[in-house]
Amino acid sequence: LKIGHHNNKGYLGENMKKLFILLIFISSGFIFAQSERHVMHVFYHMNVTNPAGVISALDKFHASDCGKKFPGDLGLMSETLNGASESTHFIIASYMTREDFQNAGALTQSCPEAATMLGSLMNSARPVSDLAIVPIIEANDWTVDGAFTKYDMRMNLENEEEYAEAWSELMESNVESGSVTSSYGLNRVLYGNDEFTHFVYIGASDFVTLTDGATELTASKAFEKFSRKVKGMREVLNTSLVIPVKAWPRR
Repeated sequence: LKIGHHNNKGYLGENMKKLFILLIFISSGFIFAQSERHVMHVFYHMNVTNPAGVISALDKFHASDCGKKFPGDLGLMSETLNGASESTHFIIASYMTREDFQNAGALTQSCPEAATMLGSLMNSARPVSDLAIVPIIEANDWTVDGAFTKYDMRMNLENEEEYAEAWSELMESNVESGSVTSSYGLNRVLYGNDEFTHFVYIGASDFVTLTDGATELTASKAFEKFSRKVKGMREVLNTSLVIPVKAWPRR
């Protein structure tokens, strides 16, 4: 876990500062309605021992004077099934502009409510990893979906455009057939890409719809064509089920 350098200020203090920085920076999708597109997202992965405590900490911050001015969307996602990863949840903050990110930094560095929130979070969760992403493909409104399949992968940047074209073709074909019913996307990891460089996701209204669609998709001729096109372009490292827990939209 990368929490920054440990020094005499203490491990908790360093954890709080790192989480503070990440919350200024983040995203992923659901529960808050998306009228515009976010330009950047940051995921902060945690091993949560007290989910209610995490929700309470974010509730209190969102209701505070500082939280009411926070220029980003915050959310909590459950990594319900994600292989051997220690992460059980991730906090996600999304920004419509890079200026919003800068303004969030200035705001949270000056308000005590942010420090209170971070201390409360550290009492309920242990940091695991963090990453910032930029959307390459973002189709339909992921913020209203109730379940996601997420595929983490390694891919050279030189293959991104060709892969994106093949992925879009696959998704469009399966939208027409009805096996993809909601959001889908491709994201590049901008910072924190030591484990994976990109991920794709498919969303649906619920778990049953999501898994029924996945079965149909992988059995389709379009998927066979896609697999041939992208062979050797990327390595799929993990597949996870992500379920939205709660969102705190910007005012």
